[in-house]
Amino acid sequence: MGAVRQDVATLGAGWNKTLLNYALAMRALDELPISNRNSWKFLGAMHGFDEELWRGEELIGTGPVPADLTNGTYGDQCQHGSWYFLPWHRGYLATFEAIVAAKVKELTGDDWALPYWNYLDASNPEARKVPAAFIADKLPNGDPNPLKTYPRRPGLSALQPGRRDAFSLAAAEETDFTVDGGIGYGGGITGDFIQFGNWTGDIENNPHNTVHRLVGGYMTDPRLAGLDPLFWLHHCNIDRMWEAWMRAPGKKMTRDSRWRDGPADRLFLMPQLGGADPGITFGGSDTLTGGRFHPTYDDLTKGTGVVPGAVAVARVGMGPSHQQTVEPIGANAGAVSVGSKPESSLVTLEPQATTAGVAAMGATTPGAKVSRFYLALEAVRGQAPAPQIDVYVNLPEGADPDAHPELHAGNLTMFGLNVASRPHGRHAGNGLGYTLDITELAQRLKQAGDFDPSKLRVTLVPGEHVSDQQPITVDKISVLKRTGTVS
Repeated sequence: MGAVRQDVATLGAGWNKTLLNYALAMRALDELPISNRNSWKFLGAMHGFDEELWRGEELIGTGPVPADLTNGTYGDQCQHGSWYFLPWHRGYLATFEAIVAAKVKELTGDDWALPYWNYLDASNPEARKVPAAFIADKLPNGDPNPLKTYPRRPGLSALQPGRRDAFSLAAAEETDFTVDGGIGYGGGITGDFIQFGNWTGDIENNPHNTVHRLVGGYMTDPRLAGLDPLFWLHHCNIDRMWEAWMRAPGKKMTRDSRWRDGPADRLFLMPQLGGADPGITFGGSDTLTGGRFHPTYDDLTKGTGVVPGAVAVARVGMGPSHQQTVEPIGANAGAVSVGSKPESSLVTLEPQATTAGVAAMGATTPGAKVSRFYLALEAVRGQAPAPQIDVYVNLPEGADPDAHPELHAGNLTMFGLNVASRPHGRHAGNGLGYTLDITELAQRLKQAGDFDPSKLRVTLVPGEHVSDQQPITVDKISVLKRTGTVS
């Protein structure tokens, strides 16, 4: 068993030993050249790297950048928008933790484990506050604070989500890791390595993406995010949520060999402690119990949305993942562009399939057919790194969205949209895809007599980082019907 990762809120106020040692190690690692595979900047560039951007930010000088960062060997590896999001980041965390722990041992003789920031712990009234050591100007000895080196949202002292922000434990309600490629806790299916895939999983959308935007600064952009020391505590918490989810009876983790073995075209790669060749290759199985990257946490209950060992199926069970079906039952007529004003689009539905789904969406009798409905936003593109939109269903034309919270389908922060949208980048401008569960909303509309089985009106409301100068486009809005058998 490795070191136990602990809630940063339980380690002591201010400059506790864990955070002081983190700061000392971070400073030492940040002084190393980017050519050193254990340096702070090399580790950050593994998540995302853009040479022009980094030179513009004066993160690197005029000298050459290591080829193993620019040729795809180590750089630009972060997995988003697919079922590889969680295992890749788990391996990344473990590698980072080992490198920092070795530096802490060298500098102080102390053991060290990466703590997590439990910002959704309802039992802690100060859970959303940024740990004080990350916003202090000085170390205890008066030196500049390395944990405050890289920029964040001006004046940041706590996460302050808006009233409609997707900042919650709602992802824990999902029973399946992935269903038919586009729906589920963990993200859409892909067989190959792709930094930004087509379908974002529930846990990635909320709270992962939301926290990146709320912290701001470098955290909003995947090409810079790994440089912020808060990044690692945030991802440690996301990783802990996944561990808690997997340990809850009723949750169904994938056993697909494509996930367990890793991408078919290339395995994930992490640097050795010391940086020597060869690096460490791994797949999903290496992140599960018994694997080289499987972590240990002090608590899997607080702020996770589940109680490990207790059945945690908040929604009705829909049977085995592979026996469920997902079918499109309607779509809009064309692309939608959103700038400074809300934009609406009519989604035409197939009435027979919709009516059958509506009839089955409230089923609870074991063995009965049960359905759920999802809005799918496909091939979303934009120039901002973490734009935000709100999605409404059947909002009356010209109505104030704030006056109709009952019609709110969901909130999306599109972390990495800038990278996924570059037409000449490695991702060929494929953009990102999102699904929003609108089952409860559909039930409310039905009860209110406002559910037309032939059409839905979908309104996209711009939020932070969306404007006429930085619009987002959605190639297609569709409705998906997920069907299974009550279990």
